Formats: sequence, C-alpha cells, structure tokens
Amino acid sequence: MNIDTHTIPRREPRFEIKLPVTVSGIAKDGHYFRRPAETLNGSTEGMGLLLDQELDPFAALVISISRNEQVLQIQSEVRHVTPFDKQRNLVGVKFRKMAFV
Repeated sequence: MNIDTHTIPRREPRFEIKLPVTVSGIAKDGHYFRRPAETLNGSTEGMGLLLDQELDPFAALVISISRNEQVLQIQSEVRHVTPFDKQRNLVGVKFRKMAFV
C-alpha cells in the first residue's frame, strides 16, 4: 500500500515565526559546526530552520535562542532537509529536550 505522506495531517499546527538562532551539530561531512540561522515556522513539537549547512536526516542539533540575557537551548533531531534557495536549506527538526542556560 502506498501512502502519500503529504496528505497526512500534522499532529500540531505550524505557525510562522521568524527569529535569529544559532545552530550547532555535526555536518554531513562529519565536522562540528556552529552557525547562525533563522527560523521559518514552528509548532510545539518542532520547527523549520533556514540553514546553509549540509545535514543528514536524524542528525542531532542544538538550537540556541537568546532572549534578555537568557539562552534557551533545544536538543533536536533533523527530520528532513529540503533545498530552499541557492544558499540555504529548509531543515525540519523535531524537539527532544529544552533547557535555559
């Protein structure tokens, strides 16, 4: 049986949210990276990031969001990588754990 995953509704609705973040993890080439990115959308379970880094599906990432002298760090997992424009990919991540540092 063939199921078109584009017709399966998401568990949580997405909302547009654009804010600067810092993303770190292990790139597709096996090297550690830490670089700025921008969020495109989000939900209570994950978000879409615009990132100029090549990543493998299921790679672990840490997303850091700075606000008023606090940093929210979100451990996440790459769920999909889709070309967005000439420089960046749309990286969909699923949240794993969050902590203020």
